[in-house]
Formats: sequence, C-alpha cells, structure tokens
Amino acid sequence: RLLKTKCMDDDLSPVFNEEFFCPVAHVTDKIAFKVFDKDTLMDESLGKYFLPASELISLVDEKDMQADPKLAPYDLKRVGLHKIVYLDGKKHYGTLEFFIEFIPTRMLSTTVEVPGVYFKKTIGNDVKLYMNADDDGSAPIVKYGGVNDDDKVYTPPRLWRDIYDAISDAKYFVYVAGWSIDTSQYLLRGDELRKTLEGGKYSPQIGELFKSKADEGVVVNVMQWDDNSSNFLLPGMMGTFDEQTRNFFKSTKVNCRLMSTVGGDVNTMVQGQSKKVAFTHHQKYIIVDAPRGDGKAGRELFAFVGGIDLTEGRWDNRKHPLFRSLQTQHKGDTYTKCFNTSNENGPRQPWHDIHSAVRGPECIQLAIAFEERWTKQGNAAELVSRSRLGLDSEKTLENPGGWCAQLSRSIDSRVNNFDPSVNRMRSLRGYEVKAPWKSLKEKGASASKRFESATDSELAYTSCLDHKKGRLVDNSIHLSHIHHIRRAKHFIYIESQYFMGSSFMWSKDNGVKCGNMIAAEIAYKICEKIAAREPFVVYIMLPMWMEGIPQTNTIQGLLYYQRVTIESMYKIVDKALTALMANSSVHGLKISDYLNFYCLGTRESLGGSQATGTPSTEDELTLARTRRHQIYIHSKMMIVDDDVALIGTANINQRSMDGCRDSEIMMTSWQPDHLTTEESIAKGDIHAFRLHIWASITGQMNEAFRNPRSPECVNAMNKIADQNWQKYIAKNTVDMESHLLPFPLEYARGEIRPRRGLRDGNFPDTKASVLGKKAALLPELYLT
Repeated sequence: RLLKTKCMDDDLSPVFNEEFFCPVAHVTDKIAFKVFDKDTLMDESLGKYFLPASELISLVDEKDMQADPKLAPYDLKRVGLHKIVYLDGKKHYGTLEFFIEFIPTRMLSTTVEVPGVYFKKTIGNDVKLYMNADDDGSAPIVKYGGVNDDDKVYTPPRLWRDIYDAISDAKYFVYVAGWSIDTSQYLLRGDELRKTLEGGKYSPQIGELFKSKADEGVVVNVMQWDDNSSNFLLPGMMGTFDEQTRNFFKSTKVNCRLMSTVGGDVNTMVQGQSKKVAFTHHQKYIIVDAPRGDGKAGRELFAFVGGIDLTEGRWDNRKHPLFRSLQTQHKGDTYTKCFNTSNENGPRQPWHDIHSAVRGPECIQLAIAFEERWTKQGNAAELVSRSRLGLDSEKTLENPGGWCAQLSRSIDSRVNNFDPSVNRMRSLRGYEVKAPWKSLKEKGASASKRFESATDSELAYTSCLDHKKGRLVDNSIHLSHIHHIRRAKHFIYIESQYFMGSSFMWSKDNGVKCGNMIAAEIAYKICEKIAAREPFVVYIMLPMWMEGIPQTNTIQGLLYYQRVTIESMYKIVDKALTALMANSSVHGLKISDYLNFYCLGTRESLGGSQATGTPSTEDELTLARTRRHQIYIHSKMMIVDDDVALIGTANINQRSMDGCRDSEIMMTSWQPDHLTTEESIAKGDIHAFRLHIWASITGQMNEAFRNPRSPECVNAMNKIADQNWQKYIAKNTVDMESHLLPFPLEYARGEIRPRRGLRDGNFPDTKASVLGKKAALLPELYLT
C-alpha cells in the first residue's frame, strides 16, 4: 500500500481534498484505488478501480528534442490524469474522482537541499562529525584536502567530552531528548574522570550534571521515551531506564517528562495500547546555549544530534576492548545483550556509533523540533523564550564555519505540534500546468482527460507535510535519503543498525508493510550506472546480527526480513550485469564491483583480561575460549560522494522511515565549497571523516580509500575484510587491530547462502542461523 486517506464519518459523498507526494521505484502494470466503508470488526469494500500504469508513461519525441536539445531518446515525460471513474466499472456502485501525476526523476531537483520538506536548509553553520562516544586519536593519520588530498591532518573530536563541556558552559537552558538515558553513567572515563571528580566544578555523572545546572537556575528540560512495559518494579522490555530517570529527577529542579507514542482516534483501544508498547520516541539530541565559538561576544546555540544515547554501553573507542576494561573504563558499564554473560566474566559488547554537532542557524531548527514535541506532550510554560535571549535569528547566529545543514524528521501530529502556518500541501498540482489537456473516452468513466509535458517549468515546491489516515506526517528523513541516493554520482557509504525495506521487490512476503524505498533506490541507482558503464560502488556496514540473543524468535525474524531485502538487491544488480555482459563486449563483472555488505568484529587474547569471575553459562564458557565478539553497529549514517553526510537516529527500516511508527530526527550537512563533480569526489571535512572511519576500522590508511568508486578501493576493502574473517573464525585467538569483516552472507546462482567457513550456517559461537527465519506470532509491523 502506497497511501491511505483519512476516514470520513457518516458522509455518502465524501470530499477528501488530500494531496500526496509519493516517490516510486516499483515494477507494476497497474495502480489500484480501493474504497472501503469502515466498520467496527472489518472494513467493507465499496469497490475499486485499476489504473493501467501505461497511461502514465510517455516518451519524448523528435519535436520535444528539437525544442529542448538536452532531452535524449527514451527520456520520460511528465504525465497527468484527471478522472471520474465508476467503482468496479458499475455506475450504481458510485464514482471516484482523482488526479494523479507521474513526474520522472530527471525533472526533480538535484540540488543538495531537499526541496518540498518541512525544514529548509540553513547556511553559516559550523559542524563536527563524531565516531563513537570517544575518539582516542589512536587511528592511523589521515591527510586530506588540496590538489593532492594531503594539505591538512584530520583531528577527530570527542563526543562525550564535548557534551560535558557544552552542558557545563550552559547559562540559560539545556534541552535533552532521548530514547534511553542512564543518569548513573559518566561522560568522562579514566584519568579525566578522576581529575574532574577531584577538582572539577561539575560532576561528569549524567544525572548529577543535569541537577547541578538546574540548581544554578539553568532551565533543564529532559524528554525521554516512556516505555509502557516498564514500571517501578520492572525495567521494561527495552531497558531504557525511564522509570529510573523519572525517580532520579522527581524532587529536583530538572523538568523531566516521559513521553509515549500514542495510538490516535482512528485506532482501536488495542491498537493504541500496542503502539505505545511497540513504537518509540527514538530521537536523540541536545541543545544548549553556549559562548560563541567564533570569538565574538555573546551567546549562541550549540546542538548535538545522532545515534549515541546517553546511556549504558555507549562509551567506546576504536580499540573496542572485550575483557581488558571491565574493572577500569567500563566498570559499572559492562553492557552486553548479544550473549548470556555476566558483568564479572565478560566480554562486554563493543559499540560503534556516529554522531554530529552544530553551531549556527541550524540549531534554531533543532530547537523548534524540541519545542514542537514539548508543547504537545509536555508543558509549554517550561520552555525558555529564545527571542528574549536573542537566540531566534538565523542572521545573528551565522558563523564563518562554512557549512550548510538541513533538518529532517519522522513524526506525526499525534505527538508533535506542527507550525500551523506551514503550507501543508506540496505545490505539485498538475492542473496548474500550461500543457493542454486532452479528453479521453474510457469505458467505466464518466470523465477522463490527460496532459503530458516534456518540461519541468511549472514544477514548484513549498514546505509541507504529508498525510496518513488524516494525520499530518513529517516523513522527510525517508524523502531525504531518496533525494540523495538519486543525486549520487560516484559512491554511497551507509552504516545502519537495521537494513530492511522495499518489500514490493522481495521474492516472497512482498505484502509486508515495509515499503520504504531505500534498498530499491540503491539497487536501481547501481543499475543506472551499470547501463551507463560508469563506475559506482555502494558500501553498507551492518551489525553481524541485531542486538539480542541471535537464536531467539525476534532476532531470527529481523534477520529474515533483512536477508530478503539484501537478496532482492543482489538479484536486481545481478540481472543488470548479466544483461550488460550478454549484449556487449564487457565481461568479468561481479556484483561486488558495485555492492558490498560488511560488519565489524574483534578478538582479544588472554593477556590483560580484567574478568574476575568463573565462567558458568554456556556463552561464558565459549567466549572465554574463543575471545571474540561482533562490534555492534548502532550508527545511522549515509555519506554520498563525500560531499553530504546524513546523520541521525533513523535506521533503514520501516519503523524509522514511516513517519507514523518511531519518531526520528536527522541532520544533513555539507560544505558548499567542497562538493563533488562528475569527475571527482569532494575533498572537504566529510571526505576526511569517512577516511578516518575507514582507517579506524581497517587499522590502516590505504591510499586506495581516497577514491571509493575505484576497483582498487573495492579490492582493498574486500581483501582486508577477507583476511580479518580468517582471523575471526580461526581456532587460535589473536589480537585484532583491524575490525572490518565481510557480512556473513554470500550470493551465488540467484540465492543467498551462509558465508563459507560458518559451521552449520550459524553465526560464530552461536546456534543461530545467519539466514534468519520468519518469526511465528510476532507481527511484521513491529519487526520491520
């Protein structure tokens, strides 16, 4: 299902007056319009109409190409239809009036800014990009920039250090939105922690830091997801510490609000309650007022947004210790969810994640996003007046950092107060075009007309929201991903905790409501480049398996939906390669020349272990011997051509992309002075950040990494991953300084299979199939 209108009660001639913008990458011969009468137990079908997809397809002709020399044969036209049709082809069943328009991608904007979404781009920002909660500077040196890409040396920033300093420096307010917040965790570790506890003004313990600032008169507003499965006795299914947070701040000056997702009027009581339990507020960001970073007098806004929660298990660096930090850096923070192990015995679960920070006008957009949620589910009187503080003007907050940024979200009007002045309709109205309409005769229709145009001169965008079941929806994270995949020229690099979607292209279970288009857009972008015989590579890094015991029903179900997604992509790319080699002199091409999946893992020898207990569980006994663990990928990032970075809280799954399931937030950032060209990728700070990540996870700064679309780069990455895989599965344990691994799936002869070297097709040290298995009893709505 692509779209769903609102429900009109007690109206035999409803006028919906709803407009939808729907990106498509579907293979279909018809589009179905279905009308239902909503009943308590089961909706009753009132009729349907099938529109042949061919009616929306028209190629440019000689006349069009003479009028516009930029057009080429087989370019598609813009086509619109306005119809009044009989349901089921029978007049007495009633009529349906609709307008539908197909706009080919060549007519859509290719600017870096995503058009037609709620938040516009801002200029004059300064952006930092972070790998992990701490970056200890031990990664191989990265040089970048200039003609030879070696003018500057990249210095990685440290996230939790910067967050501690920013909150400490706040004078008027601290706003925190989180999925999980553990007030007992420390933002600093090691010698920094000891010295700060001994002589620092503020404790680096999260809860105490918030309390101290509130006691000074700083407005501290904390909004955290309310896990409905938790209470004062039980931690809840997700273990997010929400009740602990509530109790910690109960008698303090901190304004703490636990906020649930809600069902809405169109849901039954059961649906409403299940949404509260199953779907989450997944946004994670912090906004503070801060001394200006450009040397000028006065205050500015400073914000952090990304995938790293202020909670247990998140503090890590590129060394990813398993047993060697249990009594030092990770004492009290020995987090593990992938095996049945204890804090004393270990290993801990290594964590890889991505975050970002921004100073400048983009912080106003983040403040608006916070305020819209707080006024909907909190108390508006607890918000500060940014205008009184002089922190509401983009011009005032501009700095010479040279970055542009654009905010996007997944959220709907049940949990968010959208600005009523924002235009709620996209200005893509086909009936405004100047192209002439032509009346059509159609059996089963009382009126039918059509226009087509080879130009995009009448296309326009305004800030907007989408609709679903009558609710206002901001699904601009999904639209942003699609926009930037479509404008990609050379390569795409993705890190995501989950990867599933485009169920319409799955070989089975394609009726599952997991229709986000990311996987399909990537696959068809690769096909486009194959057909043009242009180099293009996609690198995707995922966790070896999703967090949890891998043989459980839930994790096996998640793995199943991810596997069918990956398999469908391989099949599409395989088909394109086969067609090219069958009809040209090109031979020897492989899927891995264009598309590769990876994960991370590490091993640690016995020396230096800080485990204090005696292994007792089966997992503890096994891991004490093999001394290995996946490095858990929790990131939510996409880098395109090294000129744009999309970093936030949204995974690549339907929960994050839908807009009506989990709430999410994302910031897209770029440097206008460092954009890619048709010949080469950008060489600015995003380029340096991606090189830093790759140098960190591979343990080397390979010169081939500078050009990700080159065969040399693909070969280097895959060679490193294969060599590491042999170390990871070997009987003998060695310390691993290089962590990149191939994802444990292989594609051969049209199907996915477990990677060679896995015993019985299971993940190492488990009895869990890497292929996954369709979960019994668990609704696909919650898993995808």
